[in-house]
Amino acid sequence: DQTTLQHVVQWQKEVLDTFPAAAPLSVAELHRLLASGAPKPVLTELESWIPQRLADALVQLQTARQKEGEKLSNSLRERTGQLRALCQQVQPLIPQMIEQQRQRFLDKWQEALQHAGSSIPPEAAHERALTEAAAFALRIDVAEELDRILAHLQAIDPLLEQGGALGKRLDFLMQELHREANTLGSKSVSLEGSRISMDMKVLIEQMREQVQNIE
Repeated sequence: DQTTLQHVVQWQKEVLDTFPAAAPLSVAELHRLLASGAPKPVLTELESWIPQRLADALVQLQTARQKEGEKLSNSLRERTGQLRALCQQVQPLIPQMIEQQRQRFLDKWQEALQHAGSSIPPEAAHERALTEAAAFALRIDVAEELDRILAHLQAIDPLLEQGGALGKRLDFLMQELHREANTLGSKSVSLEGSRISMDMKVLIEQMREQVQNIE
């Protein structure tokens, strides 16, 4: 159709005037755009083609986002489960850790008194030692840190179920988890406790990196 062909040639000229680097249409491309010579403007065909292709692309994007979100959710759930398991490993160690450090503190206290030749009565010295040992035991007790870690982990599950834009809230929880794991490590007085704290921080860092991919 000569009229349609002239329209296309004119449109091509306008495009090349604006974008000189654009490639001219080939004969095959002209043939395809003109739909085998159908007497209708090429823009009419493009107007029906572009929205459909765009709709298809959006569906594919949404599907890909959903699959990626499911992978991220499953990965986060796996690591929250591992963190809960580590908390369970620490809890039985707490009384033993506190008692060991309490006894060690009392031994050091008695040793210091003997070397100092203190004039404090033995009963008063022993009472003071017990008081200091109890205060020290409170400082190394990690029960509160474990409770807060478990509370933060419990808050993550409903967020993952809810879906949507969760990145900022999850990132905040990652910061809180990392803080508690750090405190737990600083209070740890055993190799096992230090190892568990380090394992926790590794898992939390892995989760934090994944959370950066969530809106």
